[in-house]
Amino acid sequence: MRLEEASHECFYFYSQRYFLVGSNHAQTKHRVLKIDRTEPKDLVIIDDKHVYNHQEVRELLGRLDLGNRTKMGQKGSSGLSRAVSAFGIVGFVRFLEGYYIVLITKRRKMADIGGHSIYKIEDTTMIYIPNDSVRVSHPDEARYVRIFQNVDLSSNFYFSYSYDLSHSLQYNLTLLQRPYELWSAAAPSTKEEVHAQGKQDSFDIFEDEGLPTQVVYGIQNKPYYKYVWNGKLLEKIKDIVHPDWLMYIIHGFCGQSSILFKLWVGFI
Repeated sequence: MRLEEASHECFYFYSQRYFLVGSNHAQTKHRVLKIDRTEPKDLVIIDDKHVYNHQEVRELLGRLDLGNRTKMGQKGSSGLSRAVSAFGIVGFVRFLEGYYIVLITKRRKMADIGGHSIYKIEDTTMIYIPNDSVRVSHPDEARYVRIFQNVDLSSNFYFSYSYDLSHSLQYNLTLLQRPYELWSAAAPSTKEEVHAQGKQDSFDIFEDEGLPTQVVYGIQNKPYYKYVWNGKLLEKIKDIVHPDWLMYIIHGFCGQSSILFKLWVGFI
């Protein structure tokens, strides 16, 4: 999730629903996705597009926990349970049964581009969405899951919460001239929010040149899907959820080194 610099996403569940709570690093802004578990093969996701503060999201989870407990005295009483903590959504995939959600559970910071952190995926998890009571089993499902998991997502897959890795640095710098034009197609109603966020997360490349201060925008523009590895995995949700939930993963190599050099000035 890209609310400033994402801290983590928590996955809660009960028999009929999954709830994915995403938050920023400061734990001051939260969004909630509701995923239906009663559909055996369809992916049903609800995003209310609301930004919750810490108190509001705690109260929401409390109400969900209370509301999903069975009445006193009945067997099998259970409320909302926490399944896993994650750092982002890779996407959703379906084979011969229902959908799975793929989550990033471990990351490592690899580089910094002008204040934008670049992370490498270290580990992921796949969670089957439909409840066991509606699951329609297929004998070949496990084989397809193994084939998919042969792709080692901990090997050279990278992402950033605030920088567009699908374009070159030169292309990203052109956003200085037209930041709204490129991004308006994705979420035209949030231009003010993007402008405020861009100022906070950006850096001034012209500061040392004495040129007017400008803002560098990162991932707010539309990605170049040719280089987005998980584009198909996000296809079912990209027009349903808020752009904050969409995190684009790139396969390649990322390395960064610090270089110390001395400049000698001589006079004749």
